[in-house]
Amino acid sequence: MKVFLVFLLFMASAQASILKAPPSFELKNKTVVFVDIKTISSKIKYDLGSSNASVETSIKFEQFSEGNPVFDLTAEETSVILNGESLALESTSLPNNTSTVKVLNKNLKPGVYQLSVTNKLTKNVRFLSDGVKSAFWMSDLSDRRYLEQYLPVNLEYDQYKMNFEVEILGTSKEHQIRTNGEVTEIAKNKFSVSFPEYFTASSIFFHLMPVGSFNEESFIYKSIDGREIPVTIYSAGSLSRYLSRTKQVLPELEADYGPFPHNSVTIYGAGSGGMEYCGATITSLSALGHELIHSYFARGIMPARGNAGWVDEAIASWRDSGYRQYSTRNLSTSRMAGHSIYRRTTDRNAYSKGARFMGFLDSKFSDAGGLRPFLKKFKEDRLFKPFLTREFQSDLEKHFGEDLTQEFDKYIYGAGKALHREEHGHNPFHPKLSEKQLFELL
Repeated sequence: MKVFLVFLLFMASAQASILKAPPSFELKNKTVVFVDIKTISSKIKYDLGSSNASVETSIKFEQFSEGNPVFDLTAEETSVILNGESLALESTSLPNNTSTVKVLNKNLKPGVYQLSVTNKLTKNVRFLSDGVKSAFWMSDLSDRRYLEQYLPVNLEYDQYKMNFEVEILGTSKEHQIRTNGEVTEIAKNKFSVSFPEYFTASSIFFHLMPVGSFNEESFIYKSIDGREIPVTIYSAGSLSRYLSRTKQVLPELEADYGPFPHNSVTIYGAGSGGMEYCGATITSLSALGHELIHSYFARGIMPARGNAGWVDEAIASWRDSGYRQYSTRNLSTSRMAGHSIYRRTTDRNAYSKGARFMGFLDSKFSDAGGLRPFLKKFKEDRLFKPFLTREFQSDLEKHFGEDLTQEFDKYIYGAGKALHREEHGHNPFHPKLSEKQLFELL
């Protein structure tokens, strides 16, 4: 009986990710199905002699129903092999044309498979005379802008162990990697990078560069739980203000939301823009607080789909405003969580309407301690677990003992309401950078 219970627990854990996947769908006489990736191992090579970069990826995945499995990769693949058979990944539109994915051109029975994919790596790669700079910059505001830009992965609902082997050929110039993974130097200009099992397609921070490319400084931050957390800050400019601001923000966030969720902090003070990763960020000085709170909400508790992405941006933007309180007079209808179930991006209304909704909840439940104690518990209960908006709502209702269906239907799901178009502006702390601007930050 004990062995059987252990088996059931293992199976429940193995299928946990797939439970948050969008539903399968029919397309041109085939069933398109979402899978559970177990591991991803990628060999990333930069060759200065040919000025080419490539990625060879091995993916172990489990499929629970018959059909053609979904992955995603926007880079150009040159080889796709499943169990020794040469196949192809075909671009396929998700229902309602919400996004595009890659679907394997072979119907598979339920089971565990090993897929090998080789692709070119051209995005955010700059070859120098004696070295190379490369980064896996990402965005949650534009479609297909997570790790799928660089190597084959799954959609954001899925979590899996990832390992990179990184090699720079054709130069004696020493290189280094700034990342939120664990780096081991195998040989000169050859590295192994290991990432935790809970990482998703939006988690990884990866920045390769010749040694000495940036000013940098490190210190140890003593967390409230007793851990000594290494903090690394690097920038082309001065570091003093980034250091000072980081030492202010980390204690503030821990006082409100508990121990910092990750085992290290990496900050690239790029001077513009802002994007969050697990325990890491590329940021301007003014956006630093906004990006670091995302290590709790977005890359601590993680949205499983685009319809849940509003939560973390609303929380971060509410903090940016000084945790202001609002009444229903300040709210307006939206469908931040009412888009297609296949949507993969965050609704920009999160920065404004979402932030005001958080302030409304804080005011509504002020007699019960307000919203921040709930958010701390929400983070503790669901840390490193992809969540849906319905789960955020149900946790709120359980915590405060009140039905919030009416409020969520009106202001979050847009049920039965005439709605304004989605906003196209950006949070001033979180501006969208062009491809050229991102390339210049290498």
